[in-house]
Amino acid sequence: MRIWNQLIDPTLPRAFYVLLIGRFFNLVGNSLVFPFITIYLVARLHAPMSTVGIVMTFYGGAQVLSVLVGGVWSDKLGRRRVMLLSLILGAVFTFLMGLAVNPLLLIVFLTGMGFTVPLFQPASMAAVGDMVPPDRLSYAYGLMRMASNAGIIIGPMLGGLLADHSFFWIFALDALSMIGFFIVIWTSIAETRPTAVSENTPGRLRDVARDPLFLRFAGLWSLTSLVYSQLFMVVPAYLHLQLGYPPSVFGYLAAENAVLVVALQLPITRMTRHFARPTLMALGTLCYGAGFWLMLSGREVFVFAAAVLVITVGENFINPAASAWVADRAPESLRGRYMGFFSLANRAGFAIGPLTGGVLMGFGILPWLGTTGALGFLASLGFQRFRKNSQAPTSLGLPL
Repeated sequence: MRIWNQLIDPTLPRAFYVLLIGRFFNLVGNSLVFPFITIYLVARLHAPMSTVGIVMTFYGGAQVLSVLVGGVWSDKLGRRRVMLLSLILGAVFTFLMGLAVNPLLLIVFLTGMGFTVPLFQPASMAAVGDMVPPDRLSYAYGLMRMASNAGIIIGPMLGGLLADHSFFWIFALDALSMIGFFIVIWTSIAETRPTAVSENTPGRLRDVARDPLFLRFAGLWSLTSLVYSQLFMVVPAYLHLQLGYPPSVFGYLAAENAVLVVALQLPITRMTRHFARPTLMALGTLCYGAGFWLMLSGREVFVFAAAVLVITVGENFINPAASAWVADRAPESLRGRYMGFFSLANRAGFAIGPLTGGVLMGFGILPWLGTTGALGFLASLGFQRFRKNSQAPTSLGLPL
């Protein structure tokens, strides 16, 4: 009960907690599926790796388009409508994935998943920015991260058990979680978009480009995501292919990351509540750089466990602060678009990260981890310079 009371902040609206709890159960459902998509494509449908590569390329491209479109739609149509659209269409395509019987259908259904499911992200982040007081945004986004990571802890374990018997059930239960969340939002959450922001409010994607400080932030965020992506995209290959550890070792490290987010996010957010958001982003990327340099100190599992601890502490510094900074920076009429660009910057870093890490690893472990750590320190310097120039713009001069 004491822990529950610590989580409940009476200054946050009831709709936020409805969204928070729904997001937890939805992430349990989503994480039933995403760790096993490649296995499903290859093993159960006997698709060649060339087909898998094509399908995943379409999937990734659809996700990039989705976060931009989701940001625009959430400004024009409303946050609630876009979240509902994402959930119901995502449920349909996810369920159909469980029934797919040939590669062509896989491309269609997985691309549909890739476009519809991520629509939720910029709309929900904009909704939180609408409903939460500015001085509580970091705390609110921290709670959202805790809920998401708690779901990610549970989902893959349950998904693995279900996949041993039938892949259909992981897709069916994920679809069911989205339908359940759809009902919750339909019945319990009103539109949060400010009433002054009508569907006819001028504003296009190009308007975001008129905020040079935000564009600098987006570039730094892509760099930050490139650094962080090494942990989940390149480190597993290093552990397995070069150090000879079984895949389960990285599974434990990934679980450590998720558990630490749940355990540390709230205490860290409270301890740093008086810190400027650019300072927190600088501290977070500093931890990223230190964590990857720490991996150079040995090849034992405990070294990587310690590095994950350092990186996760940095993650808890940076992510809520960055989301809150974007929400504060965005004019009300463009908040969805700003969140869409924010999500796009994150996905761009993750898209470039594996290629960058793979090329650097070709020159050796020191060039790979050394450069990755140095890029983290470079991002830290960039965020620290934001302190003197991070006030939100009062106007972007709309319309063009």
